[in-house]
Amino acid sequence: MIGLLRKILPEAIPAWAAVSYSTGAAKLYGPQYKFMAGEIAAVARGVLLDIGTGPGLVPLEIGKIAPSLEILGIDVSEAMIAIAQKKREELGQKQVSFRVMNGDALAFADNSFDMIISTDALHHFKRPVMVFDEIYRCLKPGGEAWVYDGFPEASDKDIAAYIHGAGGVFLPYWFLRLNLLIHGFSKKEYDNTVRYRVSQSRFGTCIFEQRGIMMRLRFCKR
Repeated sequence: MIGLLRKILPEAIPAWAAVSYSTGAAKLYGPQYKFMAGEIAAVARGVLLDIGTGPGLVPLEIGKIAPSLEILGIDVSEAMIAIAQKKREELGQKQVSFRVMNGDALAFADNSFDMIISTDALHHFKRPVMVFDEIYRCLKPGGEAWVYDGFPEASDKDIAAYIHGAGGVFLPYWFLRLNLLIHGFSKKEYDNTVRYRVSQSRFGTCIFEQRGIMMRLRFCKR
């Protein structure tokens, strides 16, 4: 049922849903976005690309922590990019920029980026192998790509810690579990479907690491 829902949902968030999505995601996944931004900013150098950036919450958070980074966020949704650009202007983060672009057809030269990330977007990709291949092509040799998505089988301890860290936002346990199920993959899916798609890409393999309520796929271009 969940797999069918992912197939039906459009890759680009419709314009009518973009505003509610951007504000809803900020509240629901805000603590996770800050966590991801922190660990990315701790290792990122040079030029960073974010694929499926949505309203740009993660790149803008990274920009606050690491203002020396040059950050570009792309998304197939024009409405999402418009929201991201508005937030960028409000924050005055000139080192962060946004463009409308599909992750499976990146308009960049080979070896363009020191690091590439994607946060909470993998389940939206209709052609994930093509996205992985484009990441490989545009990543500099020795560079890493970190792809995060939801992990609904996170432990009760992880869920409780996340809810506690939400800063007073009311997040029912069942509601968070359901969102992770829709916006992510089960352990079986990561071990089989996602791992198989990675094997079909130019990377061939990656490291799967649970990060709280998310799973991180860690790629390295040799």
